[in-house]
Amino acid sequence: MKIFVTGAGGFLGKQIVEQLLIAGERDLVLGVRQAKAMQELKEVCAKYAGTQFRIENANLLDRTAIGRALEGADTVIHAAAGTKGGAADMFLNSVLGTRNLCEAILEQGIKRVIFISSFSVYDTSQMRAGELLDENSPLEVDGVRKGAYAYTKVQQEHLVRQMLGEQKTEVIFVRPGVIYGPGGSGMSSRVGISALGIFAKLGGGNLLPLTQVQNCAAAIVSATRHGKANEVFNVTDDELPSCAQYLSMYRKKVKKLTCVPVPYFALLLGSKWLESYSLRSKGQLPAVLTPYVVKSMYTPLKYSNQKLKAIGWKPEISTSEGLNQAFQFLASQPT
Repeated sequence: MKIFVTGAGGFLGKQIVEQLLIAGERDLVLGVRQAKAMQELKEVCAKYAGTQFRIENANLLDRTAIGRALEGADTVIHAAAGTKGGAADMFLNSVLGTRNLCEAILEQGIKRVIFISSFSVYDTSQMRAGELLDENSPLEVDGVRKGAYAYTKVQQEHLVRQMLGEQKTEVIFVRPGVIYGPGGSGMSSRVGISALGIFAKLGGGNLLPLTQVQNCAAAIVSATRHGKANEVFNVTDDELPSCAQYLSMYRKKVKKLTCVPVPYFALLLGSKWLESYSLRSKGQLPAVLTPYVVKSMYTPLKYSNQKLKAIGWKPEISTSEGLNQAFQFLASQPT
């Protein structure tokens, strides 16, 4: 199996490459844009005897380059996505890049695609406290009410289904929760938001759907090897902490924060006021936090990884070990 990995130089992508090699895959094409990442991936591949690999400077916005990079591949793991910048940048790098990739996949006749999505595609706004979020939970219609990132992930999934789903292409969707680990960021907005030197504690006792980056990459490899067409796999680890527990450990091991707890009812009330004022002021104060976003992000839910376990995956790095590694990395970073 010759596997092409988009975003191979990214936080998750580099781990996907290593987990593919650990699983015995030895024929890889790696889509990378940064020179530093190219060198790092060469060093990783060199550790595994018999590995044949090709590194392509594959910008998904360059349709010609993508077609060339895909030559000879029979499987694609699509891990590249726009996660920074404004809404237009995210749309450009995620949705338009995915369209170019799908066109190239169809031209090359590639039959197996693993698309890395996100929990943000689920419509959790109507879910009840304590309800289980799994692969059968309802999806967002378009994601626009959830913000730029959710919108781009929802549109990516729609695009992949529309372009590949009717072409006898086996598409498998992997939806990770909050990916963390050395090299990643420290604080999910599910835990809270920092502003003006104050950290607003928003998640409280809600479970934080973490997946350590190596565990997540291994889950993606399992789905690549054992998943079936149109299957969906959610990725979370075992022994999930609450948002409050995560924040407490972060404050002890990374840095102290001046925290103000914001109860759910107060957050919901404030978001209603903000949305109303934004409408009255014609957008002078953007409604960043709306009641829809609050209900979607801060309703306490349960999570399942049983479908992944049914195909043989299990998290090799425990949550306690993973958090220690992540916090040690974050504490070492310059402030």
